[in-house]
Order: sequence, then C-alpha cells, then structure tokens
Amino acid sequence: MKKIYLLLTLGICALLFTGCPYKSEVTIDTPTSVKIDTRMLGKWQQRNSEDVTYVVTKKDDNTYSILEKNKPQEGQKQSADDNKTYNAFLSDVDGTKFLNVCEVTTDSSKIYYFYKLEFNDETNGFSLYPVSDYITETFTASADLKKFIQQYKSLSFFFGTKDEYIKVGK
Repeated sequence: MKKIYLLLTLGICALLFTGCPYKSEVTIDTPTSVKIDTRMLGKWQQRNSEDVTYVVTKKDDNTYSILEKNKPQEGQKQSADDNKTYNAFLSDVDGTKFLNVCEVTTDSSKIYYFYKLEFNDETNGFSLYPVSDYITETFTASADLKKFIQQYKSLSFFFGTKDEYIKVGK
C-alpha cells in the first residue's frame, strides 16, 4: 500500500512540475549578446513526432527566424494558418545557453518564452528544456530576469519536460 501511495505521489508531482514555458515581456539579455550557433540552422522535428516541422534560418548575426509548419489534418489542405513564425536569439547564463523565443504577430506586443538549449553531438540534434510556467515572478528588467535564472537554473523543477529535436532532410 505504501508503494502505491508513493507512486501516486510521485506521479502527481511529475504532473505539477510539467507545464507550459514561462513567459515574459522582457528577455534574458539583448539579442546582440551571443552570436547564432550554426548548428541550429536547418529543418527539424521533435524526435517522436512528424506533425510539426521547424525550419531555422539565420535572420542576422545574432537572431534566428523559425518557421513552424504544422502538418494538416488528414483530408485537409495546407493553409497559411497552419504555420507560425518566431524570432529567437541565444543568451548565455554562466555557461548555459538559453533560447529566447518570440512569436511574430501583427500587433506590437512581444511575449518571450525561454528554453535551456543543449546540443547532442552524437545525434547532431539538440534538446530544449522549457523554463517552467510555475514561476510566478514577473520582471520589468532583463538584468533582474537573468539574475533570477542564474540563481535557480540548477534546480530540477525550474524546467519542464525535455523535447529532443532531430535534423530532417537537407
């Protein structure tokens, strides 16, 4: 009975600590702080899914443009609504790379999402760990957000579930 209770408790904790990525109106730092890493360029899919493809291109020396292409449902045609475009750039927090991602929209508001980035040389892919949405702090200055990440990035619950990406096509 104790084992069942323990497993149930662990399962509930796992669900509680996986959520959507944390979002903010400020970035970790400026887009010009880190040059792009060319290993990110190309066409990518999540390791266990062919439903979405990401095409990552160089926008400038410090910024990526990411086109998210959603596979249409069976029997439906591809439409422009199936795609989203993002701008992204890297930040370095004490040697840990973070991806600052913002969807390109028609309005002027910008909401950023943050992912810890780790490259896998064996698979020539990478993993993204979303900063957990369970963080309740809000920030008005990038320096404060960066300091907060420096302080808590070593805690396991600071991140959501890892997503692995593999290169597809050429």
